[in-house]
This record gives sequence, structure tokens and C-alpha cells, in this order.
Amino acid sequence: MAPAELDFVVDNVEVAYYAPGEVILAPSNGIPTHCVIVKQGLVQGESTDSGAVAFEAGVGDCFPVGALLAERPVTLTYRAAGDTFCLLLPRTKFAQLAQTSAAFRDFCTRRLGAMLDLARRQIQQSYATEASVERTMATPLGELARKPPLTCTPETSLRDAFEGMRQARVGSIVVVDAASQDERVVGILTRTDLIGRVVLPEVPLTTPVRDVMSGNVLTLDASATAADATLMMAEHSIRHIPVIQTLGGRQRVMGVVAERDLFTLQRLGARQLSAEIGRATDVDALVAIAADTRKLSHHLVAQGVVAAQLTSLISHLNDRLTVRLLALMTAEFGVDADSFCWLSFGSEGRQEQTIATDQDNGILYVAGSVAGDRLLEMADRANGALARCGFPLCKGNIMARNPQWCLAYEQWDQLFSRWIDRGDPDALLNASIFFDLRPLFGNAALASRLQADVTIRARGNPRFLKQMADNALRNRPPSGGLVEALFSGGGLTQVDLKMNGTVPFVDAARIWAYANAVSQTNTSERLMRLVGFGRLPHADVRGWVAAFEFFQLMRLREQHRRKDDGSADRNPNLVELASLSALDRRVINEAFRQARKLQQRLELDFPG
Repeated sequence: MAPAELDFVVDNVEVAYYAPGEVILAPSNGIPTHCVIVKQGLVQGESTDSGAVAFEAGVGDCFPVGALLAERPVTLTYRAAGDTFCLLLPRTKFAQLAQTSAAFRDFCTRRLGAMLDLARRQIQQSYATEASVERTMATPLGELARKPPLTCTPETSLRDAFEGMRQARVGSIVVVDAASQDERVVGILTRTDLIGRVVLPEVPLTTPVRDVMSGNVLTLDASATAADATLMMAEHSIRHIPVIQTLGGRQRVMGVVAERDLFTLQRLGARQLSAEIGRATDVDALVAIAADTRKLSHHLVAQGVVAAQLTSLISHLNDRLTVRLLALMTAEFGVDADSFCWLSFGSEGRQEQTIATDQDNGILYVAGSVAGDRLLEMADRANGALARCGFPLCKGNIMARNPQWCLAYEQWDQLFSRWIDRGDPDALLNASIFFDLRPLFGNAALASRLQADVTIRARGNPRFLKQMADNALRNRPPSGGLVEALFSGGGLTQVDLKMNGTVPFVDAARIWAYANAVSQTNTSERLMRLVGFGRLPHADVRGWVAAFEFFQLMRLREQHRRKDDGSADRNPNLVELASLSALDRRVINEAFRQARKLQQRLELDFPG
């Protein structure tokens, strides 16, 4: 907010004291007369039906924003949870501020989103001193693809197409369907296609472009970011992406983003690393590439890439590295890749890896098609090589080299069924790790079948889902009061960003996914798919996903810091509350509130 807007608040608030347990606002009071800003202490909002705490506001928080905007009574009873001092801004002044201050209006309508934007910018600025860049990976493609694209129709001759590329000094030409109302992209022809598709096959230059172009072209909207393009190029091994813009209800190709356009935005190229992985011929080369991947993650944080894209890109590169390593290992040990499937579990199975993720993997093989001892020998070498690449050996020994997790299909199937039937603490713990499985190398059909079977069994066993929910609800996020305790003489000094932060979202999403036969393993994708099925409200899920991704970004930041200061051997997810900025504290309070809200919904869906 601008200084003048802050002065407006200061000039129009009054200080009020509330004794412990005193009601500040209640539904029976009618439309609130003030916006309440907590100056000192803690306020809790209680449900009128159950009396359960559904909202907490700590120092710096304000309420009831929604009721003031909608001009309606509050739905909760707000009480002081101790000696509490608040600043009261009259409703008329609140409305005036919301009209005149764009920053305040944005905060009111996008509470968590607005704070997250500020927190991301703060984190980006702290990283930017080490990675000076003019543009960031959050740059919309519409800003990168400013040069009008070179286009042609499928009937254009190769001679005319290549001549156009030469004159325009571009490396690609987009093939569009001129007959369609929209400028629909039907293909692309690039300079790299010239040798393999035209010169060597001796294709006449009178040949129409449609005979040699690449079809099924991947495109992105102008609002997509450079990070989106980087990930798409890395995943599909492409160098050019047409950028689409919609104007007046019609689509047009506004430009083409090439790989070189993204090189200026990152010191290390994701596609470059992906290509280097494909060329690696030994473990030493993969070790060096893994180190570059961790450097890339640091630079991308500095360039404003959001947590979901970061973890997805890290997971993609780690996948590529593991696949290449296993290809080398199967060749060395003479193992047929179709006879088994290398499984990823946990965060790797969910594609939510950070830079300090240990190994969780196993092997699923076809009984009688391969020698188990040979697989275990290969797995031992592979797990050791992955450890050299920076993926620590699992302390719980959940690795493919452990005979307990190198099993035939029937053995895995029986094991999973037994866990679902038993539902004891060990079975629930194992289910929370192993059921987020994903095939990574080899015969993926084996894993798909196993995943489908476990989904059907879990959904058909309400007792197991209830046990999973009860287990998840034992891990309660800290309350706003606990977080503020550090700054009011309390005893809390640290928070585990994984156990207290991301795990509640991961656990709840998994349970809802199995209850509704959702096949996705990624937490954000699971939650959004449940919205599509009508199982969860979109407004709630939007806040939950934002909070989950904030914790992921905080974990990455802490892991980068630990790596830089040499304390990486400590819990990489533990953050000292004293090290948080005032903004971080406010966002983490709100993110914990979202976690509590999510768990309240889980409790309602799986009642005792």
C-alpha cells in the first residue's frame, strides 16, 4: 500500500481491548460495523453449530473481510483467545479504502493469493542478487513472441517455404489451415527438418509442405509463461512452440518462441540438461548433470518460477536422469527392460520432488521372466549411483535393492491388499508411501494394472479410508497462536515445512482421490480433478493449492540455504521461525489456516 493509504488507515482506526474469551463479533450483531485488525494477541472464529475453531487471526491479520464486502452478518463467532488489542476501521472507511487502494482491494478479494504474490516477489528479490536477469521465467510468452510469425498453408511448396525462412531469417515456418475461421496450426517446418526430411531423401522442392512438416504441433497461449515453454520443450524434445492469442473470439498465431529465446532467461537450459542426460554414457556424467539440475532450480527461483512448475521441472529432469541410468544398467547386466518396471513412490511418484528428496523406489517384475538375484544386483548398483547423483539412500530402506521391495506382480498385489485389509499403523504408513506409485522405467503396463487394482480395492473399503483419514488427522498443523508464540515469549521456535506444511495436503488429497477413483498422483492435480468431479468446492481448493505450493517454495528456499551454508545434513525441511520475515510469518499463518480448513473438511467427509 502507498504511504498515503497507510496514513488513511492510521488516521481512521481506534484501538480496542478484548479480555480472554470476550466476543468481538457474532452473527447476531448484524452487518459488522468495523474491519478488525489484530494488533496484539489472537482471535478465534468458532462455528455456530459445533463450536469448533474454524478461523484464527494473529498479529497483522484482519477480519471479517468477506462479510464487509458482501454487507452481510458474519457466520462465525469471533472471540479473543487471550488478552487481545485490535485496531477498528469503520465500515465506511473500509469501503472507501477498498475503492481507492488497488493493493488493498486485491488483498480483500484474493487474500492468500495476494500475500503469496508478495512473498514470491520477496523470495525472488533475495535470490536475484546471485542471478541477475533482465527478464524472468515468469515472463508471459506474449512478451517474448513479439515478432510476427512466418506462416504458410499446407499446399505451399518447400521452395517457397524455405525461401521465406531465408528472407525472414527465422528457423521455422508455421503451417496454418487457411480454410478455417481461426488460424488453426496444423504443422511446423524447421531448419533442422531440412537434412533428414528433404536433402537426404532427395525430396523435390516442388513438394507441398504438408508432406514433410511435423504435425500435431504443441502450442501455448500467450498468457503462458517462459517456464511453461521450458517444461514443454524439455518433456517433448522440441525447439519451437507457436504462441496463440485469442482476439474477438478468434485465434491467431502471434509468434513462435524458440529455444534460444529462453536461453537468455536461464543460465542453464532445461532442454540442454535433458539433452545432456540423453548423451550420458556413464554414472560420472550423470552426477555432474544432477548438480547442474540443482543449480537450475536455484536460478529458476530467482527468476520467479512458481513452486508447481519448479517441482514439476525438477521431477522431470530427475526422471530423465533415472531413466538414462537404468538404461545403462540394464545394458550392463543384460536385463530385458520389458520384464520389469522400476517404480517411484512418495514425492517422486507424485512428481513433487525438491532438491533434498531421498530415494523411494521398488521393482515390479513378471514372475519367471527374469532372475530375481540379477535384478537385485542391478538395483543395488542403481541405488548406489542415484546416491552419488545427490538422491540420499532411504533411511527406511524403501529401495529397489531391498528384496522386500523387489517383487513379482502377484506379490505386490497381495501386499497392497493385505495393507488395505489390515489398516494397522504400519499398513497405513506404508500405504501413504507406496500407494503414490508411478512407473518410471521398463514395462509401464504392469504398474498401471497394479495402480488400477489398488484404487478399486481402496475405494471399496470404507473402513480403510476412514483409518487413513484418522491417521492423517493426527498430524495437526500448528495453530496461529503457536506460530505467534515465538514472538510473544512462547516456546515454539521451529516448524517442519514438510510434516506440518505439505503433508496434511498430500494426505488429504490421497484419501479423497482413492475415495473417488481419481488416478492422478500429484497433489494439486488430485485436488483440481476432485473439483471437476464436483466433490470439492473450487474456492476452497484454490486456497489449499496455493497454500501447498507456498510450503513447497519455502522448502526449496530452505534447502538452497542449507546447501549454501553447509548445514544440509540437518532436517532439510526445518525452518527457524526467527528467520522468517514479517510477510513470511503472515503467509505461513494463513497457509496453516488453509491446512486446518482442509482437515476440517476431511473430518466431515470421514466422520467418527
